[in-house]
Amino acid sequence: MKISGMNRPSVDKSLSARRIAQRSQDTAGSKVAVSNEAKKLAEARAPAASDAAKVARLTAAIARGDFFMDADQVADRMLHEEG
Repeated sequence: MKISGMNRPSVDKSLSARRIAQRSQDTAGSKVAVSNEAKKLAEARAPAASDAAKVARLTAAIARGDFFMDADQVADRMLHEEG
């Protein structure tokens, strides 16, 4: 589908490509330093490795329609995690 009309701006594709190339050249030498504290926080927030067998059991329970969640238990675990 082609969109046309009076208010449609024309785009110079070669100019856009040059701008993108220039931006990548400008940032190519940029360096980022991450503090040890930030690394520790990232590791603490990283999700635990999933257990394939547990995922399969949950998937099957959901598919059968007999998977139920206890909202109180979920809330308790979330509060315990934050503490």
